[in-house]
Amino acid sequence: MKLFNKRAEAVTIILIVVIIVIFLGWLVNLGFKECRSNAQCPSDYYCGSDFSCHQIPTIEKTVVKNNLIIPSAIIGIAIIIAALILKSNKFSFRRKKSSMPSQINEEGKHEGHN
Repeated sequence: MKLFNKRAEAVTIILIVVIIVIFLGWLVNLGFKECRSNAQCPSDYYCGSDFSCHQIPTIEKTVVKNNLIIPSAIIGIAIIIAALILKSNKFSFRRKKSSMPSQINEEGKHEGHN
């Protein structure tokens, strides 16, 4: 029984030493952290996921202004010119009904229609 008690004591001592080493390692790790929240960092800095303060990046937004007056004027003039061309009947895009000859075969029926 004495042998069992000595082993139990040795295991207990080793377990206590391991727990103390882990606790001390946690305390040392906690001490190396520069910050735990943004309030612990100076202004214009934030607390990162690595527990150190980082400067807040400045994001510049580039504003692009498009001037669409000239393209809209060109499209408007093109529409007006197209309307004038269609209204003047100089350029006939449609076939007139009188210009299409109807061909009648001997039986009096139009070709192509059955």
